[in-house]
Amino acid sequence: MKTKIILVVTMLGLLGMSPVYAKSCMPNKHAKVPNITEKRYHQARKMLIANQWQPYRTININTAKDELMYSGNGWGFWEQGYTEVESCAGTGFAPCVFNFKDVYGNLLKVYTEGEESPEDKIYAGVSGYEFKCTK
Repeated sequence: MKTKIILVVTMLGLLGMSPVYAKSCMPNKHAKVPNITEKRYHQARKMLIANQWQPYRTININTAKDELMYSGNGWGFWEQGYTEVESCAGTGFAPCVFNFKDVYGNLLKVYTEGEESPEDKIYAGVSGYEFKCTK
């Protein structure tokens, strides 16, 4: 009996610490989210905008260059007008986070991986997305 209790407590602890369970939510009403996983970010962005998702800026326009200049693809995306970029890493898989908001006020986070090198025809791709609770 004691072993079962410890096992249940351990399982609950692991679930409680999972970032997916702690951070994501599923709103009752939201704009349609097209299947953007594994699409190039540029294509995924167009698909989201076509489905009523609007780019949502979270970085102060006056400090964006300082925040993104040394963060992998970040400044490159910003210069293309992708002000929804929240952050990028210049190492590893070069992940980035982008934000979108729908007409209902829901926030959608889009995650990408991969370098951006248009001259070499190399583009970051969407690795996943999730709703983010704003309340």
